[in-house]
Amino acid sequence: MDFLKNNRLFDFLYGGKPISELRYELVQTETENGLTKVYTFDDGLKITNVATKYGDGYEWVNWLENTSDKPTEIISELYDACVELPMAYQKPIGWTAFQPDFDEVTSVYAPTGSTWGYNEFYSTPDTSAGNVFIGHLYPGAKKKYATSGGRSSEQNAPFFNVHKDGMGYIFAIGWTGQWNCFLERASDTVTVKTKIEDTHFRLLPGEKIRTSSFVMMPYEGTVVESQNKWRRFVKKYFSQIGQEGRDAHGPLCAGVWGGLKSSIVLERIAVMRENKLPIDYIWMDAGWYGINTAPTPDEFEGDWGSHTGDWRVSPLIHPDGLKVVADAAHEAGMKFLLWFEPERVIRTTPIVSEHPEYFIFPDNENEGNVVLDLGNEEAWKYCVNTISGMIEEIGIDCYRQDFNMSPLPYWRKNDAEDRQGITEIKHIMGMYRFWDALLEKFPNLLIDNCASGGRRIDIETLRRSIPLWRSDYQCPANYLSEGAQCHNITFNTWMPFSGTGSGRPYDTYRIRSSYAAALNVPYAYSERETFGDDPEKMEWMKKHLNEYLKVRPYMSEDFYPLTEISDRRDVWCAAQFDRPEEKDGMLQIFRREKSPYETASFVLYNIDENCDYVFTDADDGSEMVFSGKELGEKGFALALKDKHSSKIYFYKEK
Repeated sequence: MDFLKNNRLFDFLYGGKPISELRYELVQTETENGLTKVYTFDDGLKITNVATKYGDGYEWVNWLENTSDKPTEIISELYDACVELPMAYQKPIGWTAFQPDFDEVTSVYAPTGSTWGYNEFYSTPDTSAGNVFIGHLYPGAKKKYATSGGRSSEQNAPFFNVHKDGMGYIFAIGWTGQWNCFLERASDTVTVKTKIEDTHFRLLPGEKIRTSSFVMMPYEGTVVESQNKWRRFVKKYFSQIGQEGRDAHGPLCAGVWGGLKSSIVLERIAVMRENKLPIDYIWMDAGWYGINTAPTPDEFEGDWGSHTGDWRVSPLIHPDGLKVVADAAHEAGMKFLLWFEPERVIRTTPIVSEHPEYFIFPDNENEGNVVLDLGNEEAWKYCVNTISGMIEEIGIDCYRQDFNMSPLPYWRKNDAEDRQGITEIKHIMGMYRFWDALLEKFPNLLIDNCASGGRRIDIETLRRSIPLWRSDYQCPANYLSEGAQCHNITFNTWMPFSGTGSGRPYDTYRIRSSYAAALNVPYAYSERETFGDDPEKMEWMKKHLNEYLKVRPYMSEDFYPLTEISDRRDVWCAAQFDRPEEKDGMLQIFRREKSPYETASFVLYNIDENCDYVFTDADDGSEMVFSGKELGEKGFALALKDKHSSKIYFYKEK
């Protein structure tokens, strides 16, 4: 609590003057797990900093309010977090013949965003660019990070780990729009400043807004240990999964294309039921909406995309509506997930002509996309009433929200010169209110967060949703499995729950590559693929889906990458998931199709040299016993004779 008491936590200019030069009254209210500071300025501007302590970590968010009857002065350079943190001593950089010892530098782990690549959410401070290592931070140096386009995890993801000499800080920015982060190193401190980009606005009389939130967890230990501490922290305090009244794990879903006729979808649900496939959710994707939308065999045909925003179920595709599909899923012991994209609307849909005031239009009249303005109260009510009404009417168990565009240019064009940043702020506030309203009305509802894959992953979306489709890299039916293996390393470093898709070929190496905390298997997705007419395929599915259910409980536990990430196909890839309380774990190991090596050895984590361990092969149930001492000295060694092959081992203390 002393950290919260002894720091102001934010900074800004007011009328061009720094807050340190302004007069204000400060009132502090302390609770068992938090501290609220209210700053009231002479002209009626009120800033409320609400800080909470979670175990070893902290969170805060700022609320700005104009309590007067006149507009405020201009608020600019608004840093929602501005803190100087103690850091192990770093000597200045010097020009020498030798490159730095990586163990002695201050390292910044700042993951990339989701950009349809194998290295999404990956960070390595030791990458060199010219004669500079991009993640090394020396006294006097400054670094800037930002997302792009107005979605929070596109160019960069809003998660950071600053490490030096066995200690550091992991922090996350809670803003689902355009954020910035600045780091500055002194010899014994590091200053962290985060903000919403390009804010320069007045508050109108009675107006109240919030800023981005900031979550920080100090730690001692290695980087790998800190990331597992962070995963546990997020799982305990910021995840819907596993909370009271909710599923303990991410869902196993069977994907179907929304443009498939109801009769086909019902047949495929019946096949899953008859074959006792252990599916949790029927996942219906886009293509089901638009009053004139015709059936399509897959997502690459038809004009379904031109009807986004017309949330009437197509009677040509689903003549009896979607409730019959949801009912069939429920009768088969499954739940129902449905795709929506409420914020991006095609300008030719009826709602745009009926209520143009709900939308922000681009300068280019030929641009087909308009943005639903969730900062507009009437537009917000329309969105809430439309989506909640359909959830109730159809019986939707998981609401899937996509967002396939960059909203930032729309928000900025809508701002007056003295109100820069307000449209974005009110839109993001409206989005949070929207999701919170759904969760309040439907306490057991699961929200799936998608934005062209995982381009809206931040601490605020994680606390309300789960990214079941963390990357559009998996969109092709036969995407490269090695990319999914890399994502299992990178995304798992930062979050305990996320999901992906298996692709459509029936291949053991492929589906094991996609095992994650949540999984979508789209074998029934398209009319182009038959489903249910091949008994061998059904047996294969049943076998691997049941194997996945055995693997899934480990996927949100402590995580250890055993290899570096690479999409090269001449190497191996391996990862370890460990449950220290249960004294067991699981290994995923892949020999890629061009690897010339038949054997490999992996150093495992959290192994007690005084214990013996039993390893069980998931393929045949055979067991091997190793001493902890042997594993520590030689590692876990195995041979895979075949290229493009995989192994899963479960281990436990004997």
